[in-house]
Amino acid sequence: MRIDQYLMSALTETGSGLPPNVVDGVKNVLCGPHKTFRYMLFTGLLAAVSDKSLHPRCLQVNAGVPGAFDARSLCQKVVVPFEKKMLNGRLGASNEPFANKSARFDMIRKTNNVRKGADKKALFMLYDVLEFVRTANEEVRVKTFKYALSGILRLPPNKSSVTVLPPISGADIDVNDFFSFFESRTKGVSAVATLAAAYRFLYTKPMKMKVHPATESGASSKEVGDIDVELPDGRKIAVEVKDKPYTDVDVNHACEKAMNAGVRKVIFAVGACAEKTRVQEGALIDVWAERGIELSFLKISGMLGAATAISGADDRHRMASDIGKTLDEMNAPMEVKNLFAMIFKKEVS
Repeated sequence: MRIDQYLMSALTETGSGLPPNVVDGVKNVLCGPHKTFRYMLFTGLLAAVSDKSLHPRCLQVNAGVPGAFDARSLCQKVVVPFEKKMLNGRLGASNEPFANKSARFDMIRKTNNVRKGADKKALFMLYDVLEFVRTANEEVRVKTFKYALSGILRLPPNKSSVTVLPPISGADIDVNDFFSFFESRTKGVSAVATLAAAYRFLYTKPMKMKVHPATESGASSKEVGDIDVELPDGRKIAVEVKDKPYTDVDVNHACEKAMNAGVRKVIFAVGACAEKTRVQEGALIDVWAERGIELSFLKISGMLGAATAISGADDRHRMASDIGKTLDEMNAPMEVKNLFAMIFKKEVS
């Protein structure tokens, strides 16, 4: 698996189940002032998930232990380009991270000559984390790597390294970029933003659309669905988005909210992570039709597929920009905005 394929699942990795000293070690090394240790940590963990025969504490191929490899080459050829392309310099934006004295040993050992105090403490933590993954099974190695990656994604970007979308005339946004963002596990935020952008692209007549804050779902008296739409003829639509397992209770709740608000059209839209349980769509449609509610079910992936299938380069740029604006409107968590920035190469405002 390539590093960028870990990005989608890394955002939701909390480190649950990992030893407390490993969780604390990752946090302290990443948040500490010694950026060389950050690169050493990430490179060692990358080696651990890429090839279980590699020794994650090794820095040089002549270290004299099984699994010795040239960590500097791995960092230069893989980590540095990845950081520039996808992480906006969050590790430190260094072109030669292993040129510093602390990385010039053959291995990471607790006896390495570093400054006393904070650096020595960070070295011990770095050692403990990498030694832990060295003997861990594959599932735990991957979990530790994703936890570290999730921590990196939450670090502030290096402003000089932030990449920006090219002008519309030169845009090269791939259709897969939209699906990568849509399918990410962001507790439904990416599903809502993607659906809103697809709606605006496909429905060309003037309409009013309100996308409600991601942190206040169901809390506002003015909110009916996750997305509330008013068409030119005055008809109102409540769009309820589910990107997790759901039952008929969730569908009924969405319809009841709409009915109480005087809205007669409900679209129950499901995301990539949604799975229905005990839901008979046809029966629910009939039941609510008798109560005056027009209920329909929508797979967001199908709507997104329709929008991207007829889109050109300029269209895709506008849709991507629309997603970004919607994330701002929703007051989306910063980690979701960071993910958007990495996928579409757009600076987060």
